[in-house]
Amino acid sequence: LSGAFAARLFGDFGAQVWLAETQDGHTLRHEPPFLDNNPGADNSTVHAYVNWNKQSYVYAEPGELSDLLARADVVVTEPQQRKQIEAHLRDDAVLLFLSAFGAAHPGAEADGNNLTACARVGWSWMNRHRDEAPLALPRHQAGYVGGVAGYIAASAALLRRDASEVTEVVDVSEVEALALTAHPWAIMSIYEGQGFANGPAGARPRGEPGPLWPAGDGRMHLAIADFHHWTAAMEAVGLPELGAQADLIPDIGRHSKDLRPVSQGLARTLPERDPWQVFHDLAQLRCVVGVMQNVAQLPDNPQYIARDYIESTQLGDRTVRCAGAPAKLHPAPWRIRSPAPAIGASSEPTSEPLPRAAYNPSPDVGSGEGPLSGVRVLSFGQAWSGTFGSEIFALLGADVVQLGALHRTDVWRRVRDKVPNAIVDSGRTQHALNTQGLYNSVNLNKRELTLDLRHERGQQLMWDLIPRFDIIIDNFRANVMPRWGITLEKLHELRPGMIWASISGYGSAGPYSDYPANGATTEPMSGLSSIHGYAGDAGMNTGGLFPDPMSGYFMAATVMAALHHRDATGEAQRIDLAMMEALSTLVGDAIIAHDATGDLPQPMGNHHPRHAPHNNYPCADDEWLALAVENEDAWTALKTVIDLPALHDERFANAQARKANEGELDELLSAYTSSRPVTALAAGLTAAGVMAVRVSKYYELYADPDTEFVTSGFVQAIDHPEAGNTWLPGRPWRFSAGAQPPLRPAPCVGEHSREILQSELGMSDAAYEELVRAGITGTLADA
Repeated sequence: LSGAFAARLFGDFGAQVWLAETQDGHTLRHEPPFLDNNPGADNSTVHAYVNWNKQSYVYAEPGELSDLLARADVVVTEPQQRKQIEAHLRDDAVLLFLSAFGAAHPGAEADGNNLTACARVGWSWMNRHRDEAPLALPRHQAGYVGGVAGYIAASAALLRRDASEVTEVVDVSEVEALALTAHPWAIMSIYEGQGFANGPAGARPRGEPGPLWPAGDGRMHLAIADFHHWTAAMEAVGLPELGAQADLIPDIGRHSKDLRPVSQGLARTLPERDPWQVFHDLAQLRCVVGVMQNVAQLPDNPQYIARDYIESTQLGDRTVRCAGAPAKLHPAPWRIRSPAPAIGASSEPTSEPLPRAAYNPSPDVGSGEGPLSGVRVLSFGQAWSGTFGSEIFALLGADVVQLGALHRTDVWRRVRDKVPNAIVDSGRTQHALNTQGLYNSVNLNKRELTLDLRHERGQQLMWDLIPRFDIIIDNFRANVMPRWGITLEKLHELRPGMIWASISGYGSAGPYSDYPANGATTEPMSGLSSIHGYAGDAGMNTGGLFPDPMSGYFMAATVMAALHHRDATGEAQRIDLAMMEALSTLVGDAIIAHDATGDLPQPMGNHHPRHAPHNNYPCADDEWLALAVENEDAWTALKTVIDLPALHDERFANAQARKANEGELDELLSAYTSSRPVTALAAGLTAAGVMAVRVSKYYELYADPDTEFVTSGFVQAIDHPEAGNTWLPGRPWRFSAGAQPPLRPAPCVGEHSREILQSELGMSDAAYEELVRAGITGTLADA
């Protein structure tokens, strides 16, 4: 899935993409569900979603691919195919390897899937209900994450072809790419010495009110600790007595209050109210709120209708609806130019390679450390989505300047008002704003400049700096940047070919555009929550704000497309990413499945529609084993390690029988594993060729340096000047051409203000000190 999705993204942005497959067809052609529940090579809804904008080329022997390979700019495949492919590539091609673990990982030869990836990086442990089995993300998420990470890395490698002129191998790990969507919560808890392993809020008991409350005929998320206009908001939900409670009226400090009476009150009053009326009433009061939608409801959502988000494609002879672009990109096109091909239906490939771009305003791209060295980014990003998106560019070698302010620092710098307990060090100068694990985990390799944009001089300095950058990034409300006078036309005047990328909850247009939002509300709004959860449940939010990092990933991917379009045309580019839309991209196959089958996709827990066993099984000492069997060889191998006579019954003789008797199979395996040590069991099964891993308590991945991620180089020790030594994840990709910039800690508040203003604008020491005295720039030491 990850390779198919990466290749599809190239096609979505205009590349010609060939799907090379044997007569049996690409593996996703056999992935259910199918059109009218009728299996067939051209009927898979997953194939229809991730293989559109491609042509099918059927081959019998690898040698038949030589001509096609010789014309390719990018080849997407698995590491095992390297010897068969590399000799046929053009000198400046990019060879993208996508695999479960990546070539540098100690377990590189082992298989993995969404279940085992979620187990390895902590998502399964973070998602679970208390005293219940760890819970993986919906079944395709690791593939989508790996695919977008692979597309970003391969696109970056293409940008530096002028500086390299040799075939570049890009190795991307699905599990490492997925780890970057969960790690901030672990770093925060390590800094605070809490040691919890159940996610940012701890594992929630089943039945406790929130984070999704029943409301009318649906469910809602309400970020009650952050509500503005508290008294009016409580009136809107039928709790006026709580609205008058004096200690809850100020939003500052409300997080530390006992909000259980509010949760219990919402559980009592919301079922009697229309969720959409509550949504609009609260959103207009600037309260962060969302309604859980299922995939059948998404096409009729007024915001999606206003923004023309929902697209359509063909599946067999039927037109089916599907997710649209993960972000609006203008004027460069994103579009579905052709449906997923019928197997072997495409004509012979005859096209020659496209001519190389003649326009390149950044001739030094890729000539230094990292494929994006020479690219410059000015980031106004806050919290997670914007800061992670800009961090991706920093990790690829771009110069990223984070713009902050002394009077209002990043919200992730302000999660606590003191230095976290576990990192207090009397031998260091420490400040609470520089020592928060959330901020320090997603701002690596950046520089920070503080400017007070409330002052005319601060705004003038901003405008003086803007022409020196290629890319502007923000995740403010949609009206903030235009209020400062920023338009794409003005940016293009200042620097031809400028790219301006924004992340907001709902995008810059449509009836919800001015509504506040965050990851916890856009997740249910997007449809993802409706397919996430234990089997039989109504759906649930994930344990860690999944929309934020995924919005960062998709923003970076769209900017990469914009960079290529700029280099070919010189045009400025506007990117408008709505978090709700970006996350609906991850349920795009489910939208197709509903139209194709008439069935409404529901949570499946840890199960798979085709494979069994496929679950998390209890082991000794409150440990869990993620175990998946996807073929008959793996099933035979499992029976050699787990010596249970019942496994040889006719009930489990083949894949169909095992799926039909999955409940009994789970009971047998759970009884066997529950008394056994998980480490030895996982090792034995893996050695035999079975997908099996321990479910990690994700706090351990960064608290204990003796992990496979450290061995692979993904997790490294980074010394922050105030927070000290921290184990942090870095890049999920490796490049064969050129050195990568070393990982550097997140900047302290205003740490590089003097350096940036002097090097970029030639400012004197005296002029800088004058700005410091005026409170327009500086560091915490100057404040």
